[in-house]
Amino acid sequence: MFKKYSSYLLLGNMLYHYSKFFNWYLGDTQMQIENAFALGLIAFISGLAFILFVHMSYFPRKLVGSVEIATFPPLIMLFSLNLGFLIGISNLYIFQLYKLPSIFDIFRSYEYGVLILLISFGLIHLSVGLFRRYSEDPNPITESNKLITGGIYKYTRNPMYLALVIFQLGIGMSLSFIHVSLMAPLTMIVLDYYVIKREEAYLKIKFGDEYENYKKKSRRWI
Repeated sequence: MFKKYSSYLLLGNMLYHYSKFFNWYLGDTQMQIENAFALGLIAFISGLAFILFVHMSYFPRKLVGSVEIATFPPLIMLFSLNLGFLIGISNLYIFQLYKLPSIFDIFRSYEYGVLILLISFGLIHLSVGLFRRYSEDPNPITESNKLITGGIYKYTRNPMYLALVIFQLGIGMSLSFIHVSLMAPLTMIVLDYYVIKREEAYLKIKFGDEYENYKKKSRRWI
């Protein structure tokens, strides 16, 4: 119970400071840039504390009968998002609103950002729905008893991880915070190396030729 409420408290603290910062960043409130930077730094530290707490409190030290990944995949995305935010606020404070080249303006579109967020939610919904249909647990640290190859999995072998990358991209775009979006490739690389490749090795052992044949029909990402 203590761990549960502590994680909620850390999450709430992170979201509170992020919302205060973006109220200033998007022009809803007035604040000195030094104060905004301090607020953003607190938000970053709060996010880092939440990530570390969840990993250390809930991620098992030893996995038996399942794939041994580095941590919960959403935490990887959240860390990358948080790091992009830190780089962004540092740029705002140190370089005093230094503008990136106009080619990056596409990452400042609220409408496209919301659309991308909806796509990410759709991918999660379709993926979890398939897992429930086959009575499988979508948690990657649990044992897999059936290889799911239908539905959205015909087109991508990792729709939920793709959704995490797309979600990060959409968050950065909808908030006009380019650095968060630009860190999305880092999320993809870390997920690929520390999660997906380990899952693939596990699934190859677990399902053998069935998984090898599936890999030939569906891409790792898109």
